[in-house]
Amino acid sequence: MHKLITLTLAAMLLGFSIAGHAVTIRKQAAAADTSQRNPVKLEDAKPILGQWTLVEVAPRATGQRIPENRTWEFRPDGTLVTSGYNRHFKRNDTQTFKYEIKGGMIVTDLPGRPGKQLRYRIYDMTGDSMILQGGLEGYYFFKRK
Repeated sequence: MHKLITLTLAAMLLGFSIAGHAVTIRKQAAAADTSQRNPVKLEDAKPILGQWTLVEVAPRATGQRIPENRTWEFRPDGTLVTSGYNRHFKRNDTQTFKYEIKGGMIVTDLPGRPGKQLRYRIYDMTGDSMILQGGLEGYYFFKRK
Protein backbone atom coordinates (compact mmCIF):
# COMPACT_ATOMS: atom_id res chain seq x y z
CA MET A 1 0.00 0.00 0.00
CA HIS A 2 2.87 2.36 0.90
CA LYS A 3 4.50 1.74 -2.52
CA LEU A 4 1.23 2.51 -4.29
CA ILE A 5 0.91 5.87 -2.51
CA THR A 6 4.56 6.67 -3.21
CA LEU A 7 4.20 5.79 -6.91
CA THR A 8 0.98 7.84 -7.17
CA LEU A 9 2.65 10.87 -5.58
CA ALA A 10 5.69 10.51 -7.84
CA ALA A 11 3.47 10.31 -10.93
CA MET A 12 1.56 13.40 -9.82
CA LEU A 13 4.77 15.37 -9.23
CA LEU A 14 6.11 14.33 -12.63
CA GLY A 15 2.83 15.38 -14.25
CA PHE A 16 2.94 18.80 -12.54
CA SER A 17 6.56 19.22 -13.58
CA ILE A 18 5.78 18.50 -17.24
CA ALA A 19 2.71 20.78 -17.19
CA GLY A 20 4.75 23.56 -15.61
CA HIS A 21 7.40 23.17 -18.29
CA ALA A 22 4.74 23.35 -21.05
CA VAL A 23 3.37 26.58 -19.60
CA THR A 24 6.89 28.03 -19.52
CA ILE A 25 7.44 27.11 -23.18
CA ARG A 26 4.16 28.75 -24.23
CA LYS A 27 5.03 31.92 -22.32
CA GLN A 28 8.44 32.06 -23.99
CA ALA A 29 6.89 31.57 -27.43
CA ALA A 30 4.37 34.35 -26.75
CA ALA A 31 7.18 36.64 -25.59
CA ALA A 32 9.11 35.86 -28.79
CA ASP A 33 6.07 36.79 -30.91
CA THR A 34 5.74 40.08 -29.04
CA SER A 35 9.40 40.94 -29.55
CA GLN A 36 9.03 40.58 -33.31
CA ARG A 37 6.22 43.12 -33.51
CA ASN A 38 7.01 46.60 -34.68
CA PRO A 39 4.47 48.86 -32.91
CA VAL A 40 4.37 52.54 -33.83
CA LYS A 41 3.26 55.38 -31.61
CA LEU A 42 2.14 58.01 -34.09
CA GLU A 43 3.34 61.61 -33.74
CA ASP A 44 1.44 62.62 -36.88
CA ALA A 45 -0.40 60.95 -39.76
CA LYS A 46 2.57 60.72 -42.16
CA PRO A 47 3.21 56.96 -41.74
CA ILE A 48 -0.42 56.05 -42.49
CA LEU A 49 -1.26 58.54 -45.26
CA GLY A 50 -2.45 57.08 -48.53
CA GLN A 51 -4.47 54.07 -49.58
CA TRP A 52 -4.45 50.75 -47.78
CA THR A 53 -6.23 47.51 -48.64
CA LEU A 54 -7.93 45.97 -45.64
CA VAL A 55 -7.16 42.30 -46.25
CA GLU A 56 -8.53 40.66 -43.10
CA VAL A 57 -9.94 41.34 -39.63
CA ALA A 58 -9.85 39.19 -36.51
CA PRO A 59 -10.83 39.34 -32.84
CA ARG A 60 -7.24 38.34 -31.88
CA ALA A 61 -3.81 38.96 -33.41
CA THR A 62 -3.36 35.23 -34.00
CA GLY A 63 -5.96 32.68 -34.99
CA GLN A 64 -8.80 32.65 -37.47
CA ARG A 65 -9.27 35.75 -39.63
CA ILE A 66 -12.22 37.07 -41.63
CA PRO A 67 -11.39 37.98 -45.25
CA GLU A 68 -12.06 41.58 -46.31
CA ASN A 69 -11.40 43.58 -49.45
CA ARG A 70 -11.95 47.23 -48.62
CA THR A 71 -9.86 50.30 -49.26
CA TRP A 72 -9.06 52.71 -46.44
CA GLU A 73 -7.63 56.03 -47.52
CA PHE A 74 -6.11 58.29 -44.89
CA ARG A 75 -6.04 61.78 -46.37
CA PRO A 76 -3.77 64.61 -45.14
CA ASP A 77 -6.82 66.79 -44.34
CA GLY A 78 -7.94 64.39 -41.57
CA THR A 79 -10.51 62.55 -43.69
CA LEU A 80 -10.72 58.76 -43.75
CA VAL A 81 -12.57 57.22 -46.70
CA THR A 82 -13.43 53.51 -46.63
CA SER A 83 -14.84 51.82 -49.72
CA GLY A 84 -15.51 48.43 -51.22
CA TYR A 85 -17.68 45.49 -50.24
CA ASN A 86 -19.14 45.92 -46.77
CA ARG A 87 -19.83 42.46 -45.35
CA HIS A 88 -22.08 43.90 -42.64
CA PHE A 89 -24.39 45.64 -45.15
CA LYS A 90 -23.77 42.96 -47.83
CA ARG A 91 -23.17 45.56 -50.54
CA ASN A 92 -20.53 47.95 -51.84
CA ASP A 93 -20.42 51.28 -50.08
CA THR A 94 -18.25 54.29 -49.35
CA GLN A 95 -18.03 55.94 -45.94
CA THR A 96 -16.27 59.21 -45.18
CA PHE A 97 -15.45 60.45 -41.70
CA LYS A 98 -12.86 62.42 -39.77
CA TYR A 99 -9.79 61.06 -38.01
CA GLU A 100 -7.03 62.59 -35.92
CA ILE A 101 -3.90 61.45 -34.12
CA LYS A 102 -4.23 61.62 -30.33
CA GLY A 103 -1.86 60.08 -27.81
CA GLY A 104 -0.04 58.18 -30.54
CA MET A 105 -3.28 56.56 -31.73
CA ILE A 106 -5.71 57.02 -34.61
CA VAL A 107 -9.06 58.34 -33.34
CA THR A 108 -12.00 58.29 -35.76
CA ASP A 109 -15.65 59.20 -35.64
CA LEU A 110 -17.92 56.18 -35.35
CA PRO A 111 -19.93 56.06 -38.59
CA GLY A 112 -23.60 56.65 -37.89
CA ARG A 113 -23.03 57.48 -34.20
CA PRO A 114 -22.37 61.22 -33.76
CA GLY A 115 -20.18 62.02 -30.77
CA LYS A 116 -18.85 58.44 -30.52
CA GLN A 117 -15.27 57.58 -31.44
CA LEU A 118 -13.17 54.55 -32.29
CA ARG A 119 -9.52 54.24 -31.30
CA TYR A 120 -6.83 52.28 -33.11
CA ARG A 121 -3.20 51.78 -32.24
CA ILE A 122 -0.62 50.52 -34.67
CA TYR A 123 0.05 47.02 -33.36
CA ASP A 124 2.61 46.32 -36.09
CA MET A 125 3.95 48.22 -39.09
CA THR A 126 6.61 46.73 -41.33
CA GLY A 127 7.29 47.72 -44.93
CA ASP A 128 3.96 47.81 -46.76
CA SER A 129 2.03 45.99 -44.02
CA MET A 130 0.15 47.44 -41.06
CA ILE A 131 -1.91 45.88 -38.28
CA LEU A 132 -4.25 48.12 -36.33
CA GLN A 133 -5.64 47.07 -32.96
CA GLY A 134 -8.90 48.50 -31.67
CA GLY A 135 -12.06 49.65 -33.38
CA LEU A 136 -15.00 47.26 -33.54
CA GLU A 137 -13.29 44.18 -35.00
CA GLY A 138 -10.18 43.88 -32.80
CA TYR A 139 -7.35 43.57 -35.33
CA TYR A 140 -7.21 44.96 -38.86
CA PHE A 141 -4.63 43.58 -41.31
CA PHE A 142 -3.62 45.96 -44.14
CA LYS A 143 -1.37 46.07 -47.19
CA ARG A 144 -0.40 49.41 -48.74
CA LYS A 145 -1.88 49.97 -52.21
